[in-house]
Amino acid sequence: MAVPKRLRFEVLRRDNHTCRYCGASAPDVKLTVDHVVPEVLGGTDEPSNLVTACEPCNSGKTSTSPGGPLVEDVRQDAVRWARAMEQARVIRQAHVEARDAYADFFLSLWQEWKTGKSSFAKPVPLDDAWRTTLDKFFEYDVSAEDIQHAVTTAMGAVGVRPENTFRYFCGIVWRIIRELQETAGQIVVANLNDEIYGERD
Repeated sequence: MAVPKRLRFEVLRRDNHTCRYCGASAPDVKLTVDHVVPEVLGGTDEPSNLVTACEPCNSGKTSTSPGGPLVEDVRQDAVRWARAMEQARVIRQAHVEARDAYADFFLSLWQEWKTGKSSFAKPVPLDDAWRTTLDKFFEYDVSAEDIQHAVTTAMGAVGVRPENTFRYFCGIVWRIIRELQETAGQIVVANLNDEIYGERD
């Protein structure tokens, strides 16, 4: 039975695209995913029984049981990889949860504001792509305090029509991002100058 594509990719990546038998690596050789313990001898498709192999090594293998050290080495790599993947999943889940909380925080702020007289007040319109935009602001590490400031400023702006409020809000946040980048650039230059001139003292 063929090894599923996704599993092949994970094994190749785990083994750093290098043949575990001879050390050859892509693109110098064509790589395959090989069963350490052959299927005819009861080998499974578990990652601990799969290894990256170049075609010459794979085709030269016979249906004999491999040496214990290689089996154990592959098994340990598979265990390390599985642990690393689990940690990566935990980190990604935390990132997703933080990003969702960030968007929820913005939405709760936005929905506090209305437009029109109290008896006919309506929600201030939001752009259809508001969530994508907030995800970008999250990745730029714009603080919750800056988001709150931008919402308050946009909502209180005189002469801005309700349908343009979100665009105005975005303009405020992009300005904050540019200011942060300019400050960061100045810090980098100052630190470089300190390193250069500090060495001369």
